[in-house]
Amino acid sequence: MNEEKITKDETNEEEKEYDNGFKPKEVHLKPDYIFYRKNFWYKVWNRIVVYICSFVFFFPKFFVYNFRVKGKKYRKFAKGSIMICNHVHAFDVIFIITTFRRHLFYQTTLQSNLGFGFVSKIFTGGGSVPIPTESLQLMRNFRNGTIKTLNMGYPILFMPEGHLIVQSKKVREFMPGAFHYAYESNSKTILPTVITFHKPKGIFKLIRRKKPTIRYNILPPYHIEELETKKQTLKKATDDLHEIMSKYYLENSDYFL
Repeated sequence: MNEEKITKDETNEEEKEYDNGFKPKEVHLKPDYIFYRKNFWYKVWNRIVVYICSFVFFFPKFFVYNFRVKGKKYRKFAKGSIMICNHVHAFDVIFIITTFRRHLFYQTTLQSNLGFGFVSKIFTGGGSVPIPTESLQLMRNFRNGTIKTLNMGYPILFMPEGHLIVQSKKVREFMPGAFHYAYESNSKTILPTVITFHKPKGIFKLIRRKKPTIRYNILPPYHIEELETKKQTLKKATDDLHEIMSKYYLENSDYFL
């Protein structure tokens, strides 16, 4: 891979935040909003949603995008861990939750994503949890629920880049929230995962033409190292994981410029 060419070409093509064209309704969370539902009926609804998504997306996932998973042996470390991934595809969260479909698996999302009516009920049924934006009390409830859920052994996926840029050519800077919750949990473990893009091979040269195929890479778990202060600890964890994921992306992803 020619790193100089990548750097040069990246400056010539502006990466823009993804806009699906739909405008959600304004959403206000109730003061007693339950972020992480775990009751029996929710678990039933969750299984239905996840398996329907697995069925609906089976064909495009494998026969259009040629989606492949690398590092399956590390899936067991998702239990009770914060998972992080680069946010680079409109369907990346669906692809991930269907990869871990045998587990109750939560993923954080923008509060505004609850404004799409019945579709948002599908989101929340599949494990989507809104990050509140309206009050400190809701933020405290979200924080407490996140830590409690991790300590109960459930995985929670964060996209620390914050927003979606389709087929971004790099792992962008991380927002700190996910690392705080991992630090405050019992396991202090983060499972980094990286989506990479690849030149189509074989029959996919005809199906995808010049469009990339997708690989989901599960990397070894990262255990947070305690330093003198919390600030130092979180900065080191954030920097370490950004470097690990960036290096992996640069060494393994093909570029479509």
